[in-house]
Amino acid sequence: MKKLLLATAIAALSVSAANAAPTVYGKAFLTLDLVEADVDVSGPGGSVSINEDERTSLNSNASRIGLKGSEGLTANTDLLYQLEYGIDVDNNKDQFYSRDTYLGLQNAQYGKVLAGRLTAIDDYVNFANVTQGGVLGDDAVLASYDAPRLNNSFAYFSPSYNNMQFMAMYGMDELTPDADGRDVEVFALGGKYSMGPMNVGATYTQDAGDELKAIRVSGNYAISPVVTLGALYQNTDSGSDDNENAFTLSGEMKTATPWTAYAQADVVSNVDGDKDGDALRGVVGGKYAINAATTGHVYGAYLNEEYDDGTNKEDYDGFGIGGGIEYKF
Repeated sequence: MKKLLLATAIAALSVSAANAAPTVYGKAFLTLDLVEADVDVSGPGGSVSINEDERTSLNSNASRIGLKGSEGLTANTDLLYQLEYGIDVDNNKDQFYSRDTYLGLQNAQYGKVLAGRLTAIDDYVNFANVTQGGVLGDDAVLASYDAPRLNNSFAYFSPSYNNMQFMAMYGMDELTPDADGRDVEVFALGGKYSMGPMNVGATYTQDAGDELKAIRVSGNYAISPVVTLGALYQNTDSGSDDNENAFTLSGEMKTATPWTAYAQADVVSNVDGDKDGDALRGVVGGKYAINAATTGHVYGAYLNEEYDDGTNKEDYDGFGIGGGIEYKF
């Protein structure tokens, strides 16, 4: 009887401990970016060159504010919640737009289920992206399908089994409507392995109409305490004759100072699948840890894109530099 009472009391304490107050969190990341680009367009009507000299802009980069927390339902099951909204620090338009916002359940034995508006699980398998800020291509790999958030979505994340975690997702993708303009149902499966200095993973994404199939493989490895190398490959079949292939290679090096240096190269062939096009981006930069919450950024980038849709050709050559401050709370 005493053992039963003790077990009941421990379970009650565990549930009470999980009923903590919500956590308010966020990030303000503002950069000043300078871009100079030349665009050459040619077609049946002739050719034209556009020089976009010294286009300076103030950019807000994934700035956000959110509220998250958990409530204990049983001794080993919690209710999870998160309300996250994007903020554009540099303007007064499109404020408080929904980012990852969900309700969910997490069980110590069976894993975690989330329901709401969620980032596609391929974003959890991108160990190569190290770029910062918004110069020339933003901070995402140059690919036509790169982890959009899905409305009406469900995601499952298993517990870690020998450093391996499995993931699955279903959602309605508003970014790729079908021929009738309806939202496309998207299914995705994935897994990742993390142990010590190494992280590797893969995902497969497909819509219900077979108009989109994307395979992503990515990993990184700390070859020393200060140097980490990363790579990513993605093949996207959007229903056209040629698949899009995207490659990313990156490196990050910590120094004896608060500086961390990085470099990244992205190459894409058959951009969007329906064009004879290629893209190449190179980025070098550094981030300076001012304190635990504040980071300074500087970077430079080069971007070249060439497209030929059978009628018109376009060649974009751009250079950019930028820097800014990122504050997390």
